Amino acid sequence: MTIEAKAFETPIREGDARILIRIRSILCEVENNAPDFVQVEKDEVSLKIDLQEVKDFTIPEFDQNFPVTFKAINDQEVIFNFGKECIWFDIKADNVKDVWVADLNFTLNSSNPRYLAYYIKEVEHQFEWLQPDMKTGEVKTMSVSKKKYKTPRISGRESFSATEVVRCADMLSRAIKKIDIRTRGAYVKFNTDKGKLEPLIIGIADKLGYEVEPLRKEDIANMEASGESVSHSIFLKRNY
Repeated sequence: MTIEAKAFETPIREGDARILIRIRSILCEVENNAPDFVQVEKDEVSLKIDLQEVKDFTIPEFDQNFPVTFKAINDQEVIFNFGKECIWFDIKADNVKDVWVADLNFTLNSSNPRYLAYYIKEVEHQFEWLQPDMKTGEVKTMSVSKKKYKTPRISGRESFSATEVVRCADMLSRAIKKIDIRTRGAYVKFNTDKGKLEPLIIGIADKLGYEVEPLRKEDIANMEASGESVSHSIFLKRNY
């Protein structure tokens, strides 16, 4: 029995719902530090899937690494195909909305991490919500949602000095003190060295439970007209 067939033939317990994820092609950029010795075509690559936006429950199926197969390479871009037909799991029906609106995080892992690094650009994937038919009990697709992969704001390519890390931590410390308890946020000024330090600021803030967003140019101009010098917003995460 195929994975997909099992998803439609296995009964769903009362109060549960089933989410089926189809993953097609994976487009990524590759860095190869030893092209004379290591080839992407022969690399054993696996895909790690995560649903970080959902904190109230875990999905055991995401604890594993899924194999992907090499399809094509063009200059520095590579296409992989997902090795399985699909992935499916059961959750409480009350949690369907949380999963349905969340975005999946994908990471490609090389068997030669010392030489090869993959940076995902696009992942063709969709969610299907399965439920048993009220009359026949047959498991059917109730809804389909095509997903768009969101490229991480921190790609993993960046490198920063210890001085820059300390500097950003200091800026964040001062920004956090400006947060209004009532609104759980504030508008602040960060010196990002023309954007170089922005990924580091955002990354540190994320680990601390805050969301940092750069403001639009028009918003900055409007606030400067009122005498405020700002560049970013910082807010406590809702699930913090």
